[in-house]
Amino acid sequence: MIKHFVLSLLTLLILTACGDQDASQLMDKAKNLREKGQTAEALALFEEIARDHENSPEAPEAMYVSAQMYFNEQRDPVKAATTYELIAEKYPESSWAHRGLFSAAYTYANDIRNLERARIAYERYLTQYPDSSMAATAQFELENLGKSPEELLESMQVGPQPITADVEFE
Repeated sequence: MIKHFVLSLLTLLILTACGDQDASQLMDKAKNLREKGQTAEALALFEEIARDHENSPEAPEAMYVSAQMYFNEQRDPVKAATTYELIAEKYPESSWAHRGLFSAAYTYANDIRNLERARIAYERYLTQYPDSSMAATAQFELENLGKSPEELLESMQVGPQPITADVEFE
């Protein structure tokens, strides 16, 4: 009985390792297809990795690239934003999670114009990733949510600085 259990465990480990290798190979193939401009085929592979190999190290990146492609190639910002957000939910420890959550918030704010959803995503970002490289930017975006470019420029402008006459030129 122990022999059967050990053999089953070994088989499971081998299958798991092969599954991760398959995800890695699929990722390489998907990236190559994307570089060649075969975006529909590449997207299908990225989606397959995220769906069928969700426990592989490649899954968060595959989801992130899928979201980028939903936005850029399919012109579907809602699907992109929800996919970006899903990365942070499914893989909060992944380096792709903070990128996904920031991208979701930014897309909600600037492309979908759902300011409430953007606010929630930025606040969640700042709570979950306060020390990230994008924390200051997320705080700035949150503080200026809904402002037009003109309003933003106006709020950032500093009044004219006086010219001092005691400067000497040589």
